[in-house]
Order: sequence, then structure tokens, then C-alpha cells
Amino acid sequence: MFYDAWWGLLCFPAVAYVNGLRYADRKKKEREKQFMVEYKEFLLGLIASLESGYSVENAFAEAEHTIVRMFGADGVIAAELHRLNGKVALMHPVERAFLEFAESFAYEEALSFANIFAFAKRLGGDYVKNIRRTAEKIEEKVELKQEIAAAVAEKQMELNVMTVMPMAIIAYLRIGSGEFLAPMYHNIGGAVFMTLCIGMYVAAIILGKRIVDIRV
Repeated sequence: MFYDAWWGLLCFPAVAYVNGLRYADRKKKEREKQFMVEYKEFLLGLIASLESGYSVENAFAEAEHTIVRMFGADGVIAAELHRLNGKVALMHPVERAFLEFAESFAYEEALSFANIFAFAKRLGGDYVKNIRRTAEKIEEKVELKQEIAAAVAEKQMELNVMTVMPMAIIAYLRIGSGEFLAPMYHNIGGAVFMTLCIGMYVAAIILGKRIVDIRV
């Protein structure tokens, strides 16, 4: 598209590799978003069960049932919750099982809550109140992330459109008015200019993604 020459295809492996990394990063972020959605519901269900008088062990079992009903057995956290409850059924300390659950995802929200949960349970007293307060703070943070994601979703869509547009314009000109681009091909000056265009194109994509990638 940029060089009108077969040797331009030599760039394909590098482009495919970079796009593969971008795809993997996008899937990772999508999984994190889904985890946050499910984890928030898990916290709400866990606290509701504890305040209803369930033991900690039974509260986790009930939270698993709630998650499976809402998101299915193939959800992001359902399998790990099932593994957690399996460990508890084998007399594994629930706080240790929950910490291992959090470590399997390695997200800040899960790890911080698991550590606080274990600390509160060891201290005893009204640990349900302390856990509820912590869960509410984490829930607020999760909701803030979801609000930010919703706010920038339109801008991300605009970025995707603008990413495609330069290629679409070049393709349109080549098909409809090839003579306008003819001076850009098969000469050193045109190749240098088109290389600069590619560099600016890639830089604009990177900058745009950094602008819309807002983290809390």
C-alpha cells in the first residue's frame, strides 16, 4: 500500500508480531474488565451472606453459587471460586484459600482484599464489619473504573476509526485516482516520503492509545 512493491511485504512478519502483541494486550484488558465486574458481584454476595448470619465458609460457597448463576460456570472467577471452596471442604484455612484465589489473578483489588480479610479474621472481634468496610472501598474503586471505561468508550471507538482512515484514504486514491499517488512510487524521494508517513502513522496510533488508556 505504501511502496507499491513486493519487498514491502518483508515488513509483514514484524507487523504481524506487533499486532499479535496488541491483540494479546487487548484480550488481557478485556479479561481484567470482566474480572472486575464479577469480583464486585462476588464481594456484594459475600458481604450479604456474612451479614445474614452465614459462616465464612458457607458465605464463600453461597458466593460461588451466585457467581455461577449470574455469569455461568465458564466465567472468569467461577472455576477459581470452586477450587477455593474445594480446599475449604478439605479443611484448608479459608483465609489462606482466599489468598491463593487472589494470587491466581494477581489483581491489586483481589490481593489487597484477601490480605485484609486474612488479617481481620485473625484479629477476631467484629471482623465482618471491617471486611464490609474494606469491600465497600474496593467496590467504589471498581465502579469508578467501570465509569471511566464507559466514558472513554466513545473516544476509543473514534480512535479505531481514525486508525483505519489513513489506509482507507490511500486505498481510495490508488483505486480511484492513481495518478495522484504515482509520484510517490518507484523512486527514492517517494519511498523516503512514504516511510516518513508510516512513521507518523504509527506514532499517532501509539499516542492515541496512550491518551485513551486511563488507569486508576
